[in-house]
Amino acid sequence: MSLAWKSGALLGTPEQGVLFAAWLNGAQAGGAAETSRALSAPSCAGPAPLFAAHDGGPWRAARSRDGLTDGWDAGRLSGMAAGACDIVVTGQQPGFLGGPLLTLHKVATAIALARLRNDAGLPTLAVFWCGDDDDDLVEALAPVGWDPALDTLVRAEGRVSARAGNLGRPLVGATASARWCAPGAALLERLATGPGATVLAADLASMWGCALRENWSWSRLNVAALQRVFTGQPLAIVRGNDPDLHAAAAAFYGAVGPLRERCSELAHRQGRVLAAATGRAPVSDRSLAHHLFVAAGDRRVPLAMTAALPAPSQLRPGVMLRSLVQDWLLRPVAVVVGPGERAYLEQIEPLYAELGVPRCALVPRLFGWALPAGLPGERLAALLAGAAAPAAQAAQLADELAVRAAADLRRTLTAELGVADGRAEALAAGRARRWRRGIAALFRDEGRRQWQLAAGAVPACVFPDGQRQERRLALAAAAAVWGDDLASAVIDAACEHLSRGAMGQWREYVVS
Repeated sequence: MSLAWKSGALLGTPEQGVLFAAWLNGAQAGGAAETSRALSAPSCAGPAPLFAAHDGGPWRAARSRDGLTDGWDAGRLSGMAAGACDIVVTGQQPGFLGGPLLTLHKVATAIALARLRNDAGLPTLAVFWCGDDDDDLVEALAPVGWDPALDTLVRAEGRVSARAGNLGRPLVGATASARWCAPGAALLERLATGPGATVLAADLASMWGCALRENWSWSRLNVAALQRVFTGQPLAIVRGNDPDLHAAAAAFYGAVGPLRERCSELAHRQGRVLAAATGRAPVSDRSLAHHLFVAAGDRRVPLAMTAALPAPSQLRPGVMLRSLVQDWLLRPVAVVVGPGERAYLEQIEPLYAELGVPRCALVPRLFGWALPAGLPGERLAALLAGAAAPAAQAAQLADELAVRAAADLRRTLTAELGVADGRAEALAAGRARRWRRGIAALFRDEGRRQWQLAAGAVPACVFPDGQRQERRLALAAAAAVWGDDLASAVIDAACEHLSRGAMGQWREYVVS
């Protein structure tokens, strides 16, 4: 299968979030300036702690000793220890069939950034932080696979039970693949044996079958799948639930220990500023309270703000500290982020200065679509335009009707009931305002329904469950359908995304 890519709709719209849109469209402190900085930033001074400090020794030794398939060969480790190579990093938690397609877009953007830096004479490696210490099972089980032969969506076992809160909150990476992945394995087997089967589909089907037979952890399966999808690319992976990784951050945890309450207050203060501007703080009070966890089997237990810290190998950071741990360990020259990450990083920005962690450039990930054969890009563009229309159209129609209704009601009150004109005007205006809200909701819901009917006329992979493809379609299933050319095309699109984005020309991309 030969795939090509082209640019599509503009980025920087409210659909991507108010903070993200403002950042993309910003000037000196915006996404274009940070991307330009990431493309040309000089190498960091010396190796990062994970590759040089004494505390990182067990992590490095495990890579050399155990032959782990996470991309850290002896040559790469040696180069990192010598400070001869920089890092760009991105991350995501594991998910059903490899997690949502946006994971592919994040990794492809990191690889593209590394490629462009390498071409400029700045040796750079892309690193993926696998958040397998996450315990949000609802999010992990949300992605869906696509069966093109039947044009149906395939869902994970346990998805309904997780949404009902019946499965608890185990560490998603530590759970057995067999617990969630049988439907995904069956789908990959169908894709590997059906018409137009790709080599990648066969390899992924074999991998899922092996994971079920040998009872792999979900983390191991997700890491192996990502390495296969990006075969031959400069990619290495670290795992958030690796005790040796957190042992390597002993100096960081030692420094943050007595400053935890101070860090929490700084994050709360910044959250109040952002909430005043956008209506809601990116990081909830609950998440800020759960700043650190202690790994306990397949669970993580919140650590009280005033509790003594256990051994660093037992610690797992919450939202408030996860990016800080990552950046302290890896000293990246850039981090590839999506809208949610960009928002919460803005809230914890003051913590970087407080803890003395360098703040590197933030780079927006690729946004894009993979279209099945026979679906023209123009059809997608029309649907995307229609997706934004219901809310705006509903407000306009409701405003027009409310003005007419208020005028009619005012005339009726004065003519039929003899109400004084001033009082009639006030009564009519108040009633029309309340009526307008209900009418606007009616128009919005019906407009959305009509859009969903139109979207349902295209293959189910384009708007799975009525959502953007990259947020719901599963990575491994998409890669199996489109084959090895998918990753290559997306990386090439990401190179264009970064090059044009550095000049403020942000667009999403379509692969078909």
